[in-house]
Amino acid sequence: MENSQSIVFVQFFSLIALSCAIAWTLLATLLRIAPRASWCFAAANTFTVIGILLYTQRTEAINYLYWFVADMTILLGFALVRWGCQYLFKQALSYRFDLILLTTAALLMLLVPPSVIYAVYLVIVMSMTAAIFISLSGIDNFRAVKKHLPLYYAALLNVPFFTIGLLFIIRAIVLLFSPQQLAHISAADKLNSPLVLWSYIILLLLTNLVLFGNALARLVFKVARLANKDQLTGLWNRHALLDKLKQVDALWLRNDLAYSLMVLDLDHFKRINDTYGHLAGDKVLKHTAETLQNTLRKIDFICRYGGEEFLIILPLTNKKEAQIVAEKIQKKIKESVIVWQKKHISTTLSIGYATCKTHLNIEQLLQLADDAMYLAKSRGRNTICSLDSIEQANEIISTTRQ
Repeated sequence: MENSQSIVFVQFFSLIALSCAIAWTLLATLLRIAPRASWCFAAANTFTVIGILLYTQRTEAINYLYWFVADMTILLGFALVRWGCQYLFKQALSYRFDLILLTTAALLMLLVPPSVIYAVYLVIVMSMTAAIFISLSGIDNFRAVKKHLPLYYAALLNVPFFTIGLLFIIRAIVLLFSPQQLAHISAADKLNSPLVLWSYIILLLLTNLVLFGNALARLVFKVARLANKDQLTGLWNRHALLDKLKQVDALWLRNDLAYSLMVLDLDHFKRINDTYGHLAGDKVLKHTAETLQNTLRKIDFICRYGGEEFLIILPLTNKKEAQIVAEKIQKKIKESVIVWQKKHISTTLSIGYATCKTHLNIEQLLQLADDAMYLAKSRGRNTICSLDSIEQANEIISTTRQ
């Protein structure tokens, strides 16, 4: 280092990076918030500090440690950022592609001796590789976040990633056409340019800020998801039902896209609990939930409606199609046998369903489907019934009571 200002800048940068590394380590160990992702981010900050400290030792002499190893350490930090984001949002890991990219960058750098003479070439290779890693991290994050947020907010949240990637590309282009700008926009030989030092600090802060924001967003999404999920079966709970039902009903009213509601009840479930125990009953519920998930479409909304009751929203499904779905479900459940402590437990379902109509609101449609299920119960169980109107339901109920 040639002046005290540069030393202060490097110390400040190292302090920030190490503080971030410690924060991510605490998240991984004590708080257990996305531990794999947090470890990746902690390692990324640590490698960045190591790379910068190696930069400070560069001279005009050829030295693989202070040139090649320093650049590869920084690039590995960028790769770790991407892997951490993928762990955070449970995306497919891109190890193979990223390792190939790192290997390609390493081979390109090793084509020339690591020294000031070839600094422009080395910085261009390093900048383009870093731009690819950062930009791909932004794309990965955007794809993950847009599932939970509007496109505008998802894009806004990842602006720092794309900005940093663009800055690396600009640096490579400037050096390609104006190699004399090396001293002003790169840390190729020494860290004495305030512009370079401040850009590194801002880059570090922005990256960690986005990563902390993503970790927090992921935590919020997880909490919200758990609040809407049934703990035993993993299906949606009644809390999530009404929102989904409003969406499907709005599509029906606006675009005339019919949907059906189906209420299912396990027959003689109390007998199963009394005979085999509540743990066996829990296994029956989980087995039923898995069978429903494997039988229905991805767009179908399956909810645990009560103790042994399930409710299914069937978008784009008319009355005739709902009957076919009900028969298919009933057949799958009846054919499946649950083994509990070497004993076989067979189950059946009573199913009631109703299809949307212009004169029925959401609450009335729910009530119709529920009444149809109770009608199936009263007709001997393991039966499918449907109701078309409140009047029909009331007439059948009054007749049954008599």
